Amino acid sequence: MKRIISKDNQFIKQAISLKNRKHRMREQMFLLEGKTMVVEALQSKHPLVRVLVDEAHREEYQDLYEQFSWLEWLEIESRLFKAIADTETPQGIIAVASIPTPDFARLMGQNASLIMLDQIADPGNLGTIIRTAWALDIDGVLLSDGCTDPFSPKAVRASMGGILNVPVYTSVGEMEIELLKTAGYQVIGTALDTGNTIFANDYQKPTVIVIGSEARGISPKIKACCNNFSKIPTNPEVDSLNAAVACAIIMMEVWKQRNSVLLS
Repeated sequence: MKRIISKDNQFIKQAISLKNRKHRMREQMFLLEGKTMVVEALQSKHPLVRVLVDEAHREEYQDLYEQFSWLEWLEIESRLFKAIADTETPQGIIAVASIPTPDFARLMGQNASLIMLDQIADPGNLGTIIRTAWALDIDGVLLSDGCTDPFSPKAVRASMGGILNVPVYTSVGEMEIELLKTAGYQVIGTALDTGNTIFANDYQKPTVIVIGSEARGISPKIKACCNNFSKIPTNPEVDSLNAAVACAIIMMEVWKQRNSVLLS
């Protein structure tokens, strides 16, 4: 394991730059921080560029290094490692990973369940939604251009491995939604001003469920693409639900319908 002690090292500079969205997009790489995330990536064979280990944790990760020694591993001086880490109490291991680029065309002809997020701004919410989508077998998460970056350190941490296991399609707009509709998908938007509830929908069909931001809801252009709308029935005194909570409720209903044989 090569040891690095200089802040001018190219790998140190690159890792620090990946905390910025512009550099992530340019390099098509992102950071996975913490033992759970790195082990998940190694075991799922997600493409990793290299693994960085805090010199103070070298012994702790020696077995992992020996198991995956074909990867590039770097031992980083503690002060430099802390400059790369995004958490207050780093666990001593960070991987530089390739940003996955799932093929949108693969969704055509599939009976998939998809969640579309429009203008979701909070990275913690986004990561939580991706994690829940993984837990409830959602086939993909679609993000509009107005969404926060799913590969930001906070979103990646909140996904708890979901970002490695659920295809995330970015920059999805009206054209992509119309393509899915042509391929047989129903597009169901969420709205408060409708009498239909989420429990009345048939999720056995190819489905895109659209969730808007808590502040503005679904944008007019995306709203115009929806076939119909439904809502989560709640206490009328409550204005709205957190986007991640609303997604979880809807995804549970999708999972329930699609696994009805198992539940009967």
